[in-house]
Amino acid sequence: MAASNTIRYMIAAEAATEILSQKLEMLLSHPVRTRCLLMEPLAQEAKKKLATIQEFFSTQDRLSQSTVWLRRLLQAIYDAEEFIDKFHLREARGRHEILHVATRPPTALISKYKLWRDLSNLVNKMEELCQDQGLTGQKEAKAKTRNDPGGSSSPASVPGQGEKLARLTSLWDQQASENFFRQEEKKILMERFVEGGSWGNLAGTLIWGEQGAGKTFLARWVCREAMCLGFEWRAWVRLSASMDMQELLFEILKQLGELTREPKDMSLDELQELLYKRLATGTKFLIVLDDVQSSNVELLQILVGIRLYQGRGHIITTTQDEGVAKSMSFPEAGPIKLSILDPEKSREMLATRLYRVADSQRLSYEEKHILNRCRGLPLCISLLGGFLLNVGEQERAALAKEGSMMTLLDILQLSVHKLPVHLKPCFIYMALFPIAFPIPTRRLVRLWLAEGLLDSHCYNGERETTRTPEAVGEAFILELADRNVIDVVSWRADGFPKACQMLTSLYDMICPIAMGTGFLHVHAAIRNPTGQQQQLLERTNVRWLAEHTNIVTDSHYGSFLDLHLGHVRSFLSFYMRRGILTKDISTFLRIMTSKAAYSLLRVLDLEGVYRPSLQGVLHKLVLLRYLGLRCTMLDSLPREVVDLCYLETLDIKHTNITSLPSSLWKARNLRHLHLNWFYINLNTILKACSNNVMALTKLRTLSGLVISEVKLNLMSDPVDSLTTLTTLKLFLRRSGGDTSGAAEKEVADWISFRLANLQSLTFGVTQKAKSTKKVRPKKEAERAIRMTSQIGLLPKLSLAEKHHDLLELYLLGQLDKPIWTQLLPGSLRVLTLSGSKVEADMMPQLADLLKNLRTLRLLANSFLGTRLRFAKDGFPSLMILKIWRLPCLVEVIIEPGAMLHLKELELRHLDAIKNVKGIGECKELKNISGVVKKGAQAFVDHLKTVTGETRIAFAETDDDDDDDEDEDDSWDCDEE
Repeated sequence: MAASNTIRYMIAAEAATEILSQKLEMLLSHPVRTRCLLMEPLAQEAKKKLATIQEFFSTQDRLSQSTVWLRRLLQAIYDAEEFIDKFHLREARGRHEILHVATRPPTALISKYKLWRDLSNLVNKMEELCQDQGLTGQKEAKAKTRNDPGGSSSPASVPGQGEKLARLTSLWDQQASENFFRQEEKKILMERFVEGGSWGNLAGTLIWGEQGAGKTFLARWVCREAMCLGFEWRAWVRLSASMDMQELLFEILKQLGELTREPKDMSLDELQELLYKRLATGTKFLIVLDDVQSSNVELLQILVGIRLYQGRGHIITTTQDEGVAKSMSFPEAGPIKLSILDPEKSREMLATRLYRVADSQRLSYEEKHILNRCRGLPLCISLLGGFLLNVGEQERAALAKEGSMMTLLDILQLSVHKLPVHLKPCFIYMALFPIAFPIPTRRLVRLWLAEGLLDSHCYNGERETTRTPEAVGEAFILELADRNVIDVVSWRADGFPKACQMLTSLYDMICPIAMGTGFLHVHAAIRNPTGQQQQLLERTNVRWLAEHTNIVTDSHYGSFLDLHLGHVRSFLSFYMRRGILTKDISTFLRIMTSKAAYSLLRVLDLEGVYRPSLQGVLHKLVLLRYLGLRCTMLDSLPREVVDLCYLETLDIKHTNITSLPSSLWKARNLRHLHLNWFYINLNTILKACSNNVMALTKLRTLSGLVISEVKLNLMSDPVDSLTTLTTLKLFLRRSGGDTSGAAEKEVADWISFRLANLQSLTFGVTQKAKSTKKVRPKKEAERAIRMTSQIGLLPKLSLAEKHHDLLELYLLGQLDKPIWTQLLPGSLRVLTLSGSKVEADMMPQLADLLKNLRTLRLLANSFLGTRLRFAKDGFPSLMILKIWRLPCLVEVIIEPGAMLHLKELELRHLDAIKNVKGIGECKELKNISGVVKKGAQAFVDHLKTVTGETRIAFAETDDDDDDDEDEDDSWDCDEE
């Protein structure tokens, strides 16, 4: 989707001014840096000028400013960002090199003089730019008021915890209320998914309609439903015009399982044979091919003709090309055409978005007039709903006054232009990810944090901290979702978005804009119709860089080493190399730092890259705040990581790393540490805290930690350094000689009485034992612990009194006569019990206590009784119930009025179960799924008899066929 130069520069300038404003704010928040040479007044003046320009942008109904002026503004902002970051780099470099005392003062003075000089130049440039637009006098005074921390771009506009929960509730209601959308088409699709119908082993469905008709929405809904219908393998591929057969097969295989070789090393015949073997196993699969174009038709005909669908599978294709729809009809049934909505359906959809009910009478005359201008396209209605829900009467009235029809492009531009200023940089940053890529919200918030996009929103007018940047980032995600500019593709068990992505139509608009104005660059194997890779629209200093194909050695699409890599702040790689040590990452980083002793890089995210080589480069990345090595299969962590004094996030989950440098526990800025379930002596951590009062004082996430011993009485003072923890995932391994349980009690008391800020807790006790099972290679690190351990007795926790913010709790271990009112706080939204060995039915007690619970998981041996009873009015908020591997359970009784909002029920390996009584009382129940032993069809038939329209999907298995898979799931129900 093309956009004019004016539009792209306007959008980029709005985001850039916010980024610079935040950088200036962070300078002012450290007065020791700006006290010299009257720098603080200069920074304040520059910030005031920027606020004037931001106010000017916000009053423009249309993106119509001079391109020349916008380019001058962008260049001034980029230059300012550069000198501020280089000032920080000089400070970090001085500390890193440990200069002599005699040489530091003049060096520091020179650095501050350069900052003063550059700030002076910035103020002059901003003054000229303001004068050119006549932004002086009264307008500047208003901007000064707006720039006060109580203004609309201030922290006051960022929702707090109460508003966050209100937004979450709103999103849940929105998801439920929009279920009516495309009901007829959903019904047709579900009929085609029914096993044993006229479809045989292979089914295919083509969905077509114009852009914005809801094709991707419908396909994504099908994917979510397929998870509950036993489709274990799912792949989603968004096709490009230039994609060839080899690329398509590789993308499908990559999502169906791990590949050991790169596509260039595999012939087309090899890929076809591999896909045939993978899908011919009898496992149900779903493949979605999104946005098929005319150039893809021959490719798809070959794909459908491959005789590899001996298993039970379904292919869904979407297209907006009528010619494709006519030529790509499946033999089983015709295509599903998505027409635009009629006026009444359009009004119902908008009313549902604005008022949560499909009542068109609720719409005002103004709202109906605006709606009539968008031609019944669901995407337009959704974006308009998000816009109208978040703007004032003045902006509504201005939009209603316009009489011309609004195209989809008009609405896309309006949605981006009218985003609040604090959301625009965060939104553009999402374009670094591949299109239709589900971005984990955990990852996204911490990337925003590392880029400095959240910090300045954490303070009030007196620059006092009022909320954490993580809370700010989560609020931003909720606001973007509320405005419908991002899709939530999956949800955490506590109801917060787990993964999200930019709307594909917005991605098609935003990515060229961001690349063309120097905001970011994406190195990807995407060619235009001429066969050439897309280039930067103009040569510039790239701030954010993403690699979607090999940036160093890809000779086919050309090398981008001539980019100004010394200016890069973020580098994200999505090039999933396999089979060889990835030395080109090291080569690329060396090139990035070749012209300077140190780099401006803040983010190095290599998640999923196979064994990247980091030797000899980390010592140059002194400003690094985010190091993402998840799923890289690295065996060790470079020693230089301890010298990264600004490091906030270190993620080594799903690697082979089993140790950390001891000095890492002295880190002062570390906020999020994700380990891979290896053993660490907790005394090492506590000793580091006791010897350095600033060590780990900001740590919020400590995940994947296994401790083997605890020195008694060491918990009293030093652990105050860890009281900032909000997420703790900790397992304690009981040594063979410890029978008193004193160490476990020490840890339990520490959690119960010191860690009152916890929002998520995973805690378990294991004791060493030998395993007779053969361990498969998947998830070696987690499984090695589980397979060599037995579940131990949990020490008594007391979480009810102090843990008022605890939302998620996972307990692995035996509970000895638990006092639930003492153990569990009423704030819980997710509760997982495994190995608890409780004999008395605890459901009535839990139902009265946990009124806010949304997800309940009763995993292996958590309950040893024969009957579970869900009492009347119990669990009023529960939506998801999972019951796995309870060997003695015979009957589940659900009384009328219990679990009124239950939507999903999963039952696995309940070999003794005979009856689920009262399940028909759960009127909102949509899906029942699970695993039963072969020959247990009578139980499945019983469920089908008593549940009516509820969809039921069970897989049959031999006694121990999928033991490992179930144990994997019960071991690590990880929301991160």
